[in-house]
Amino acid sequence: MNRPIVLVHGAWHGSWCWDRVTPYLDAADVDWVAPDLPSVADAAGGANQSDDNAVVREALDGLPGTETAILLGHSRGGTVITEAGTHDRVGHLVYLAAFLGLENEDTMPYRSEGLNECLEFQSDGTVTVKPELGKAVFYNEHDESDFLWAQERLRSQSFKPFEDDSELAWQNKPSTYVVCRRDNALPVAGQRKMAARATQSIEWDTDHSPFVYRPELVATLLIGMSVTS
Repeated sequence: MNRPIVLVHGAWHGSWCWDRVTPYLDAADVDWVAPDLPSVADAAGGANQSDDNAVVREALDGLPGTETAILLGHSRGGTVITEAGTHDRVGHLVYLAAFLGLENEDTMPYRSEGLNECLEFQSDGTVTVKPELGKAVFYNEHDESDFLWAQERLRSQSFKPFEDDSELAWQNKPSTYVVCRRDNALPVAGQRKMAARATQSIEWDTDHSPFVYRPELVATLLIGMSVTS
């Protein structure tokens, strides 16, 4: 039986960001689930990383079969899988241009100036992406139609998730880090520093969001892990 896959989105995104990846998984007969994290879905309500971890753990609890799962986190989703990945059903962690941190490590050095400049802090405590800067940071290699598809789906993000500590699942579970060399959100040097902590790493010539304009890359990696592992 193929190993199931759990897809964890990053900040400002949602389960929608995997919509172009999952048809490939379906065609390969790979079970998958893509939860919506409360820190986005309920950003104004103050949902935090503990809420996100709980949702991912619930998704893992609900997986069919007994095979261990592949847990992928994109960007800020890396902080979620680092803690939720301690779940017994997780057999492999995948960090897609994601934060793979040490205990209490500050993520600021891993963020580009462009990422910091494109964020706007709201009076309700949430953070949004400035529309005029989002493409240059998150979707710089995308054509305009792909970018607009994603932009209209971006939502507010609760800032609380960035304040919580995480357990370090990657210290006890095998992991793969995917470095995105054309990423304008997380500079390559920082990604490679985090990738050195993983069991193995690969590099793609993509921007920060390959799941939108290069979904076949993401799907091929995951299907290979699911079917052959």
